[in-house]
Amino acid sequence: MRSWRRHVVLALMISAFTVLALRVVQLHTEENESLRVQGDKRYMRTVKISPQRGRILDRNRRVLSVSTPVDSLAAEPGIFCTDQSLWQPMLETINLAKKNLQQNCEKFADASFMYVKRQLPPAVVEQVMAMKIPGVEVRREYKRYYPGGPVSAHLIGFTDIDDNGQEGLELAFDTELKGRAGRKRVLKDLAGHYVEIEESIQQVRHGKDLVITIDQRVQSQASRYLESAIKKHDAVGGSVVVLGIPSGEIIAMVNSPQFNPNDRSSMTPGVFRNSTVTNVLEPGSTVKPFTIAMALESGEVGPDTMVDTSPGRYQVSDHTIRDVHDYGEISVFDVVVHSSNVGSAKLALAFPFDDLYNTFEDVGFGSRTGSLPGEISGVLKKRTRKIEHATLAYGYGFSSTLLQLARAYTVFATDGVLLPVTLQPRKPGYRAIGKRVFHTQTVASIRAMLEQAATPNGTARKAQIPRYRIGGKTGTTLKIIDGSYKNKRYVSLFAGLAPITDPKFVMVVAINDPRGKFYYGGDVAAPVFSSLMADLMRLYNVKPDDIDASKITSIPKKENKV
Repeated sequence: MRSWRRHVVLALMISAFTVLALRVVQLHTEENESLRVQGDKRYMRTVKISPQRGRILDRNRRVLSVSTPVDSLAAEPGIFCTDQSLWQPMLETINLAKKNLQQNCEKFADASFMYVKRQLPPAVVEQVMAMKIPGVEVRREYKRYYPGGPVSAHLIGFTDIDDNGQEGLELAFDTELKGRAGRKRVLKDLAGHYVEIEESIQQVRHGKDLVITIDQRVQSQASRYLESAIKKHDAVGGSVVVLGIPSGEIIAMVNSPQFNPNDRSSMTPGVFRNSTVTNVLEPGSTVKPFTIAMALESGEVGPDTMVDTSPGRYQVSDHTIRDVHDYGEISVFDVVVHSSNVGSAKLALAFPFDDLYNTFEDVGFGSRTGSLPGEISGVLKKRTRKIEHATLAYGYGFSSTLLQLARAYTVFATDGVLLPVTLQPRKPGYRAIGKRVFHTQTVASIRAMLEQAATPNGTARKAQIPRYRIGGKTGTTLKIIDGSYKNKRYVSLFAGLAPITDPKFVMVVAINDPRGKFYYGGDVAAPVFSSLMADLMRLYNVKPDDIDASKITSIPKKENKV
């Protein structure tokens, strides 16, 4: 009997071991893959590797925008959120409210990843990781930094917390700058900490650097002089554009009011706009040289042709065009020097409207330069009324961006060729291929007028700089507010080039709504040109002129008459 029982027990034991052995074999063969997948789900994770965003550099390779490494605290909700008793020391260290973290845990309850707090100083992250809180991990990220602060902010733009471009060049060149994220598979322990890297799934590709034509030295000085003028004349804001000749490169582009891209708390949506390309204005008297050039190109008018501007008023239909003074009978040359509205209107009306319209169109008004994101074209339309023909001659009835006005002035710096403008650096000595608009002799005459306008005989004597001959034209235009012109609300302008003998730079300055004692372009905008152009001459080692009063073109004698 006992023998029978022993045999039964032995048989059962052998059966049990056989079943167990068969199960082990099954697990290692038929179900091995399934178990491996389940194990991977518990302990294997695919982690994103953030790429480092490319830098934005100025023409001299000074850093305008750079991404610096920072660490962020992340967690696996399934582990981290189950035991909140360990949170308090961490919350105090990273200055985070427990309620906010609890809300995140609820929001990401079914996820395998959540952020605790992003972009923290390395020392703070090190403190938290020393607490060994289950489920907490470190993620390497990048934070964008702008060494120049507000100076180039409107042009450069900024990124969001994920280092994606949001405005300006950061947005326009986002694809090239941001690169491509990588991915790797990692093994975690029961506490959710990384144990080892298993494999790389996709290599990270860091972003490419972007080099632009801006000279940060000039940009900084432009910002300083602009802010000083705005403060002095109690103005709302302003802008400066500087172009290099003959390359057409944008050397400086500054706006005010400014914002600091390193301090997001100071940002308000309206201040982001690069107003040199997104805002328009009526350019006023700064376009009179183009009107005069149109007349000279006809061959029917010369610099010494006389125009009667008496008595300082001119009736066109039911409108009266006025000059600041009664200049009497003056030459075409002096129409520019004295900035006569009456003289400009009479000259324009002596030719078909299309002649003036086509001239403005040929120098780029009404069309984008194509060099910057968010740029608008301005408005240049064909008109039928006589008064619209007359006012177009001195810069009313159409609108332009400041960059368009600067580009238009390149025709006077290049013997009549309109240059394309660009933010892409050219090789030293590069001469941009442009479109011829005026004959060389026409431009020579206009340059002489612009030079005389920037002397005590003209409206822009405050634009002069020591040891260099310069030329330019002032403008003072009434602002349009709510669809109508507002009395005593102005935009003060100056557009000029230097040296006038062999121009290396074109500059346009606009001061918006000066509310102090002075508001004329010659008093408000021209001094900014003078200060900044003097710096440009020094920084770029431009040879000074041998200043001799006899070399500055004098006012011509009176001859034929319009």
